[in-house]
Amino acid sequence: MPQFPKQKNEIFILAAKIADGITQNPADYPNPPFDPGPLNILVGQVIAQISDRQDKEAEAKAALDLENNTVDDIVEEAKRLLREAENAHGQDAAKLQEIGWDVRADPKSLAPGEVRNLEATHQGAGTVELDWKSPARTATTGRPTAYKITRETRAIDTHEPIEEFGAWESVTFESKAVLMNQPRGVEISYRVTASNVNGDGPPVEAQRVVL
Repeated sequence: MPQFPKQKNEIFILAAKIADGITQNPADYPNPPFDPGPLNILVGQVIAQISDRQDKEAEAKAALDLENNTVDDIVEEAKRLLREAENAHGQDAAKLQEIGWDVRADPKSLAPGEVRNLEATHQGAGTVELDWKSPARTATTGRPTAYKITRETRAIDTHEPIEEFGAWESVTFESKAVLMNQPRGVEISYRVTASNVNGDGPPVEAQRVVL
């Protein structure tokens, strides 16, 4: 049982066969009712449309090639300026950051710096939320891969130490932490230290809290 094709090229082939067959066999396909004219017009229209689309695709490809060449030129010129900036301010991270760049330090061979803006943003019954910013990048510090949190507890009335830093530790990979089941009725100081495989940065201590 024949089926009408779904692919465009097969549709065009069948349409051409229909029109040609009607035109070449008028005895079997008299006009009217078999008029191949409208079908021929439509086939001609779609052929013109295909040709126009192909021309536009070629133009678009040429425009894209031109765009990509310009991007390559941008990359070359931007790299040139960055090299000049590194020659002038190679170890000054602040100046390079002014133009969206940074010092060429290997983060895998350097320990991180100290975290910034550490604070206890929320306190509850046995719960405290700490928040901080990652260390600033410099020529002598690497990127942290984790953060160590330690605490010290003291008696509220005498301020005598109960638990020293290092007895308890938590590790997180985010620049914030929600600590549960913390001791209540004592003064607690938290320290956060940025860390990677090369070592730890200087510890930073938050204000004391009482939960």
